[in-house]
Amino acid sequence: MNFAVIDFESSWKEEPVEQNMGPVLCDPQSLIKDLNPQQMEAVKYYGQALLIGAGAGSGKTRVLTRRIAWLLAHGFWASSILAITFTNKAAAEMRERLAALVGPEAEHMWISTFHSACVRILRRDGKEIGLTSGFSIYDTADCERLVKLISGDLNIDTKRYTPRMLLGKISDCKNSLISWQDQLKSVNCDYKPGQRGYQVSAGDVDELVAVMYAEYQYRLAMANAVDFDDLIMRTVELFQRCPQVSEYYRHKFRYIFVDEYQDTNHAQYVLVRELSGIDSGEQPDPHMRGAGRVGPSWITVVGDSDQSIYAFRGADIRNIQDFEQDFPNAKTIMLEQNYRSTQTILDAANAVIARNENRKPKKLWTALGEGDKIVGYAADNAQQEAGWIANEIARIHNEEGVAYRDIAIMYRANAQSRSLEEAMINANLPYQLVGGTKFYERREIKDALAYLQAIVNPADNVNVRRILNVPKRGLGVRAEGLVASYADAHGTTFFEAIEHMEQIEGMSTRTTKPLSAFRDMMHELAAFAKDHDTKPSEVVAEVLAKSGILEELQRSEDPQDASRVDNLSQLQSVAAEFEQNTPDATLAGFLETTALVADSDQLPGENEDSGKVTMMTLHTAKGLEYPYVFLTGMEQGTFPHQRAMEDTSELAEERRLAYVGITRAKRRLYVTRAAVRAQWGQASDMMPSQFLDEIPDELIDWKRREAGAERMRASWQDDDDEFGGWDDDDDFGSMSFGGSSYGKSDYGSSYGSGSRWSRSSYGSSSYGAGRSQYGGPATQGSSSSYGSTSRRSCGGSGTGSSYGSYGSYGSGKSGGKSGKVTTRRVKPKNKPVDLTKSSSASPAGSHNDLNIADVHVGDKLTHDHFGLGTVIETQDKGMNSVITVDFGNGEVKRLLLRMAPIEML
Repeated sequence: MNFAVIDFESSWKEEPVEQNMGPVLCDPQSLIKDLNPQQMEAVKYYGQALLIGAGAGSGKTRVLTRRIAWLLAHGFWASSILAITFTNKAAAEMRERLAALVGPEAEHMWISTFHSACVRILRRDGKEIGLTSGFSIYDTADCERLVKLISGDLNIDTKRYTPRMLLGKISDCKNSLISWQDQLKSVNCDYKPGQRGYQVSAGDVDELVAVMYAEYQYRLAMANAVDFDDLIMRTVELFQRCPQVSEYYRHKFRYIFVDEYQDTNHAQYVLVRELSGIDSGEQPDPHMRGAGRVGPSWITVVGDSDQSIYAFRGADIRNIQDFEQDFPNAKTIMLEQNYRSTQTILDAANAVIARNENRKPKKLWTALGEGDKIVGYAADNAQQEAGWIANEIARIHNEEGVAYRDIAIMYRANAQSRSLEEAMINANLPYQLVGGTKFYERREIKDALAYLQAIVNPADNVNVRRILNVPKRGLGVRAEGLVASYADAHGTTFFEAIEHMEQIEGMSTRTTKPLSAFRDMMHELAAFAKDHDTKPSEVVAEVLAKSGILEELQRSEDPQDASRVDNLSQLQSVAAEFEQNTPDATLAGFLETTALVADSDQLPGENEDSGKVTMMTLHTAKGLEYPYVFLTGMEQGTFPHQRAMEDTSELAEERRLAYVGITRAKRRLYVTRAAVRAQWGQASDMMPSQFLDEIPDELIDWKRREAGAERMRASWQDDDDEFGGWDDDDDFGSMSFGGSSYGKSDYGSSYGSGSRWSRSSYGSSSYGAGRSQYGGPATQGSSSSYGSTSRRSCGGSGTGSSYGSYGSYGSGKSGGKSGKVTTRRVKPKNKPVDLTKSSSASPAGSHNDLNIADVHVGDKLTHDHFGLGTVIETQDKGMNSVITVDFGNGEVKRLLLRMAPIEML
């Protein structure tokens, strides 16, 4: 059968020919009666490959579940369906919706995350590639601990080469499906995993990463363990090395659905192709309805290229952009009607994302009406920005009756949360911070889970070594070293070495006694776990009691230990809940669920009232929605990030992130910025974000358009006011809403109407002086080359991710330098001082006296760092004018004209 566009009505009604069809589980017409025309077309489409381009808030989950139910309504088997999501929360929601549509038959489908599906496959067939079914899954903390152990054995300086950086590089390789063998070959290294005394060449980072990768995988194999990236990579390895396994799953899953396809990396892309059988060469049976029993599976992917924001962890936007080339006869259906936001919010989102090139045209619209204007506020500094936000939250809660759970504060980087948290605390407002220490990462929880992992998999060296002296039992570094040395010398596991402790030389009686007690305790716990495998909660209780973890915390007089006891109680409750909700509950299954929890899985449900304002990074906010959203830090160098200032691809990703942030708001959006923000301990003048310029001005109601210092400088330029242009309505005293008060000018509010910020000379003065924090003398938005080089991958066809990308999904943490941010509060003086006359107050670096009127498209120039270039675009923003220059070899940079070290030719 030709799987191009077909008359889907007649095709679905076609009687099966020589095909065993399943029961019809629901009325097909009931699935489409409340859909719009595009949604209906997507649900009913009859063909091999379909891309549903689902704009933000366009009902993609409804369409995806209805399309699956449509298959079942036409007699296709539930067991032939595989649906992949990115979070457990999304998988649970899909499962619930399908159960409501088709009943218990939904239980026969595989509906899970990529990682959960791969765990299931590897548990069943991993033995074909050397994995036994009881393998451990290491989280980020476990992986970092393993890298530290290897670094110690190989004499690697962990301060210079941090475990997080090394894991980021290893993750790059795995996401690109580059094996450790290939990585060693690429650097001409003859290292043999398990080798002792090997010296890595000084300063050769590539060789160091290759050696670490090889040894890391060797130690994982020894421990019968995998990390998160292995779950995908090793499943692909299984399919490619074992044709019979690949064929089994290819014939089992005849209908594959992938949600959030724009977030897939190269490894996930290859996995989808392997599962679909598109490259198998197997031909479909023309007499069969649908996908039939043989040939490529039918695949439906749902995604939005405008919401591809995870390049930093390896996501490749080309996967969705090239879908029609990757899958023959593919059809694309766009969903543009939004059911979430007001038209004002959508107009702002459309205006911003329209600036990105090479995207499929899509314009969101809604029938919900125009709605409130976007509210804007320009603060003097981060503290005033946070204070205004806290007061506005208190105001809308008290005066408009807005529930705290309906409010979210979003920011580009976690470091921005500090001043916001301080303001929330001072205002006595309840909040929850997403992205802090997560439940399963707390020390006491990690200790308890390490005991459980060691019971299920005694070969797990990392977790056995973690619990050896937890709680303290006299088995310190020396005892651990003796056991580890014996294990290395005999090529065995750490626990196996403990089993033969009598043969370990140098082991004193003082060490032997507690070590023997530890061994006996682990034997008893293992026996108990075996007898109570279907009752994980009872095993948890036994471990907490027998190990001494609970007793030690209960005896402690430290107030924090009381909350740790509560956390352990919660762990037991989680295990009990797992028993109730899982028919075939096992201890290993419980450990698997705890290992695969993502950030967004720990957020309150849609109908759950947390009673708190939610604070999170924009990356974490993906997929969520709130009636009232505060989008903070809208400044050049903050959002968009400094890295994106001179890299067009990075800037395109930042713009997609802005699009995601804007479309999280349902009723009202707030955009705020600070004129001065502290970075790396020094205060820097901040230009307004270009994304604010891209939003039509008539959509924003500016409560304060310019910060105080900006208005002073604008007035000096116009010579209108010898006192610096303070308006009568500027209020730098205290203000109070809902019983909270912010003292003096630190959190002062100003509602002056001010002029458009393009009049101001941002950066003409520097608070706290000092040089740029980004590797050069230039100020924010200048021609500094920080972050301008392309991201370096480990090779292969995947896109590399930046340092520090390893770990949980949705974390949103960017790589690069991080540190404690201290903020200097800048108060307006009683009498303005002409800061432009003070050489110490002027920004580091000098102006080049170039005027935007003198620069034209096509002009040639030379740059101190990038060399000869051609101007391809100019943007007149007064003192903040920007030019875009093509320096050849695909290197296109955006430069702040007045600060760029350039000379016009």
